[in-house]
Amino acid sequence: MDLKTVDSAPFNAEEFVHNLLEDGTKHFCDESTKCFNENDKLPPFYDATMYKRGQTFFNDNIFALLLSKFLGLLTVLSIPSIVRILIYTKMSGSPITAYKRYMATVLHMVIWYRSDFTPGSKLWQSVTEVRNKHNSASKRCCTAGLGRFNQKDMALTQFGFMGYALAMREKIGLHGATNEDLQGLVHVWRVIGYVMGVEDRFNICRDSVDETTAICRTLAYKVFKPAIEKKDKDFIEMATYLSDGMWSMNPTLNAKIYINMLYKLLKVPNNNNNNLEKEELSVELNFLQRMILNMLIFVVWTLQFTIPKLYHNYTQYISLWLMRVFPFLAYYQFGYSDDSHVYVLRDNKTN
Repeated sequence: MDLKTVDSAPFNAEEFVHNLLEDGTKHFCDESTKCFNENDKLPPFYDATMYKRGQTFFNDNIFALLLSKFLGLLTVLSIPSIVRILIYTKMSGSPITAYKRYMATVLHMVIWYRSDFTPGSKLWQSVTEVRNKHNSASKRCCTAGLGRFNQKDMALTQFGFMGYALAMREKIGLHGATNEDLQGLVHVWRVIGYVMGVEDRFNICRDSVDETTAICRTLAYKVFKPAIEKKDKDFIEMATYLSDGMWSMNPTLNAKIYINMLYKLLKVPNNNNNNLEKEELSVELNFLQRMILNMLIFVVWTLQFTIPKLYHNYTQYISLWLMRVFPFLAYYQFGYSDDSHVYVLRDNKTN
């Protein structure tokens, strides 16, 4: 897809992705770079009104956007260089460690969508904490000979948080989103990417919604789809830890079910395919798993209607509240202990 930028110069998403994959590996994203050290403040393009618009869009579509995020994180686990870091840091190598890591990620993300982005705010503290953790992990990986966090992997991780919301809007339940809504969403993640140290030339969130959408679709079909189809054992293993760890937040989570959902999401339409069902299934499902998968697809379809959308958004709010205050399924899964409670922001255990 070739689109036009403001200055009428042609924009080519495939060329952008090619440069990201080639040059992004040569540039780091930690304290060893000038960009990372200088990006610890609001970017010059920050627009408070647009950021608020993105936050409102999230809160009005929280069910669909959290589903998009989970599928995105699952997708990112198909990239070997990212999985290698996760395996080394031992932060996602079991259900309990995956629960702590990804639940913290969810809680941080919710803060990014609800707080004010001003110095000293909860959002500012959250972003700073995540930046410091990334930087620390990058240094550890460098010391171990795995290399530092690079721009390519950071940009691919950025896709995990917002890529499907742009590339597969209606397929994940974002029905009727306006250009202004999507512009706000893109702005949120452009700002977050900047503050996390992603250089502008590698930031997949652009000024234009169309350009960002084109990049996300190119990444989805040209980078992530082939990686997922390989069904690498590390991908399957880490995906299982992710789904098992986050089961206490959503009991429908199951690696096999959601990997098959990814296959359906990433399938290129082909009207000549007479064996669609068999080709879409990446791993075999039992009867119950097939029922859950079909139920999820049906739920996504119902999000185009107001009452189902409000209901599922409400259940998602309740789920997040329970995970912060009374994570009873985590008590059942991991025992009644501090392991069952996940806190973000070191000095605030009530956020």
